[in-house]
Amino acid sequence: MKRNADDLVREDMNKEQELPASIRSAFDQSYEQIRQQPKKKAKKSWLKPVSAAVAALVLSSAVLLTNDTALAKLQAFLGINDLGLETAVENGDLQYIGQTQESENITITLANFFADAYRLGLQLTIESDHISKDNLNYISFEYRLFDADGKEINALVSDTKEIAGPGIYSGGEFQLTDVKNNIATLELLEESTTTTAPSLEGAQLVVEAVHFFNKDGGITSFDGKWAFDLTSANVVKQVYVAENSVPGLTLEQATITNGSMQVSYKINGINEDENDIFETALVNGNGESFYAKSANVERLNEEQQTVISLVFPYSVWNEQSSLALKVKGYEELKLVEKE
Repeated sequence: MKRNADDLVREDMNKEQELPASIRSAFDQSYEQIRQQPKKKAKKSWLKPVSAAVAALVLSSAVLLTNDTALAKLQAFLGINDLGLETAVENGDLQYIGQTQESENITITLANFFADAYRLGLQLTIESDHISKDNLNYISFEYRLFDADGKEINALVSDTKEIAGPGIYSGGEFQLTDVKNNIATLELLEESTTTTAPSLEGAQLVVEAVHFFNKDGGITSFDGKWAFDLTSANVVKQVYVAENSVPGLTLEQATITNGSMQVSYKINGINEDENDIFETALVNGNGESFYAKSANVERLNEEQQTVISLVFPYSVWNEQSSLALKVKGYEELKLVEKE
C-alpha cells in the first residue's frame, strides 16, 4: 500500500539533534529496555563519532548514496575496511540466499546473508520504477526478524509501530551501491553489543516497508510484505579471559566469533566520553589494532562504575591465542583463550 510520508519524515528530521528516539528506534532496539531499567542503572548506545553525520541523516533508517567509484569493486560482502568480515567471508561464512519476492510492484532479492554471534549482514537488490540514477537520494526499509519458531527477535521499524521482540542489534551501517535506473543494491550491517544473538538457521526476515527519497525532497513509501527464509553458517565461538590484573578495570566478558569479537569491561568511575571509549583498541599478536564502531554504556550509579560493551571487527579464524585490550588511561589488559 502506497503512503505519502513526506510530512512524517520531515517532522522526524526537524527533531532535536541529540540522538532523538527516532534514531534510537532505528539503530538501537535496546531503547525500550533502557526505559525499563531500574533507576540505579542507565544505559546509552552510541555509533562511532565518524558515523555521527550518517546517523543524523539516517532517521527512519534512510540510506545515503555512496561513492560509485569507491565501491565499484567490492572486495568482500560488507567487508570494506572490516578485516573481521573479510576473514569470515574468506572462510565460507557468507550465505548465498538468492530469494526474490514481489509486493506492491517492488521486487526485492535477498542475495547474501551473514550472521555470527554479534553481527548481522544483509545484501538486497531492490527493483522499482521509483529508482532513478539521476534523482534518487537515498532509500530506507523496515524489517522484522523471526527465529525458527516464528518468534520476533529483532525489528528495525518506525516509532509508530509496536515491537514485540526483545531487540538484539544496533549500530546499523547502510550502504547503497550500484545504483541504476529501476534497480539498486542495498547493504545493511548491524551489531549486538550486549547480547549473544541466537542461531538464525531457519529464521525468517520480513521486509514490511520501503521508502524512496528523491533529491528534490520528495518521499514515496510502500507498505508490503517481502519474506525471506534464512540459512546461517555454523556459528563458532571462543571465550577469552584476562591474564593479568589492571587496577580500576575488570573484564566482564570477551568472546570471539566468526567475524567479530564482543568485549565488555567495567571501570571505576563514570565515563561517558565517546572519544575515550572509541579509542579502546583490540590488539593482536602482530601489533595490529582494531576499533569498534558502536558502543553500549551502562552506568552503575550505586557502585559509581561504568560497564562498556564493544564489538570489534576481528575473526575467530585469525587463530590468535593471545590478544590485548588497550583502554585509555589504563594499563594493557592481556587476553588469553579460556580452556
